[in-house]
Amino acid sequence: MALKTASALLVMTLLLGGCGMFAAKPQTSRTAPAAMPLTADNVAHVRDAVTKAKASQAKPLAPEEYQAYARRVYVASWSGEHSAAATTDAALALAKAGNDPARQYLTIMVYDIQLLSAMEAASLSPEDWRAVYVGSGIMSDAAFTGYMTMSRAGKVVP
Repeated sequence: MALKTASALLVMTLLLGGCGMFAAKPQTSRTAPAAMPLTADNVAHVRDAVTKAKASQAKPLAPEEYQAYARRVYVASWSGEHSAAATTDAALALAKAGNDPARQYLTIMVYDIQLLSAMEAASLSPEDWRAVYVGSGIMSDAAFTGYMTMSRAGKVVP
């Protein structure tokens, strides 16, 4: 009788999900999204997605609204399986070497929102821009620091 009970308990345990030793382990390490390859077609896709997102979003009215706007329009509209920050990092490096798709990508992702803020007469401090670019996921903190260094040296050209 005890053998039947133990056998039945074992069968029920296995049927109802098994014991902890046999249970599926949750994946503990996730790989970070990769940079999008900077091809003309991919940059055209980003341009189209950002253009559509801009048409459906209200313009930011205050400096503190720019981060959420940037996240919705410039990151969430296209990034999916790619990292916008990693792509911007790659674009900054490639643009220095004269890569045209990288320069086009930067025009869309970095310069466009600056133009918007100028047209809306919004005054954003360097700290505000860090919040916009890094906080929205457009750039990594290291890329922003490098971008600001180039900008102060007058070397940032779309």
